[in-house]
Amino acid sequence: MGQIRHIAISSDDTEKLARFYKEVFGFRQSRPTPEGRRTIYLTDGHVELAILENANQQNSNGLHHFGIQTDEFDAEIGRVESLQSNKRIMRDESAPSEQAWISDPSGNHIYLSVKGTLDYEPVEKYANRKKKK
Repeated sequence: MGQIRHIAISSDDTEKLARFYKEVFGFRQSRPTPEGRRTIYLTDGHVELAILENANQQNSNGLHHFGIQTDEFDAEIGRVESLQSNKRIMRDESAPSEQAWISDPSGNHIYLSVKGTLDYEPVEKYANRKKKK
């Protein structure tokens, strides 16, 4: 069965969006930004998040939603609230484990949960990959 390894988000402010994912979830850059572009590649160690430049509004910004599994649920909700006091957080109190719908500064919907929805294995690190010739 296939597993999600890459999610792409269009944004007209890639640096602001990357800062959000780094500060709230501890994501780190997974590979260099291509020269002359503003695309930023981040990873949590399992999935790559590509934040694509959309300065000319070629596409609509964002996507429908994606899921992030966490073991620091309350801390991450707290960081979202401190960075975005005007954003609404929808917690599902009736769920068997902690989960909530939040959104980032560009309006992308994130399903945040402790349990998650899939079992997954980490992807290889880019530094260890062999370059194709």
